[in-house]
Amino acid sequence: MFNAAAEAAGLAARVDEARLAAFFELRARWAKTHNLSGPQALSAPLTDWLDACAVWPNLRDDLELIDVGSGSGVPGLCLACLEPERPIHLIEPSVKRVAFLKSAIYQLGLKATRVTRACWPLTPDRPAQVISRAVVDPARWPDLALEGGEAVEAVLRMLAAKRPTWSPTRFALAAALDYDLPGHGARRVERWDRG
Repeated sequence: MFNAAAEAAGLAARVDEARLAAFFELRARWAKTHNLSGPQALSAPLTDWLDACAVWPNLRDDLELIDVGSGSGVPGLCLACLEPERPIHLIEPSVKRVAFLKSAIYQLGLKATRVTRACWPLTPDRPAQVISRAVVDPARWPDLALEGGEAVEAVLRMLAAKRPTWSPTRFALAAALDYDLPGHGARRVERWDRG
């Protein structure tokens, strides 16, 4: 189901479907008693999956990924299911959501993924690429990402209909992917690298 949906959307990602299904089942169970995300987001696992698929080819292999405001695990845990050996650091301030993320990491066997209860900005302990989905206004996100300091080597933007421009100094657009989600319209993922 998940791989077929990615292929139909023109996205090349292939995942262990049992692991990804286990993630979404775990998220649905926790959501019954904990406020992990809005009901619309929780009812659309394919949308979450396809957004992660669009991020994946834009990632740099030489940098840890930091997912700011991980909430219910999108895109961070979806990407960890896709590529379990990739170092991914989830940042989330909510105690309940951190508990969920830790449980999911353990139950899904995602040993290269870690979670920290904190608010951004943080200073990464190694060079990193940083992403956030739906936590901050898209016009404000890239500048907030840079508040992580010199260790932030790349900033990823997830954009829908509202696509504010960004013209940072010392960063240049290095990769982009435009895609469409049925019922959600045109979307875009961009990666900006420090120059």
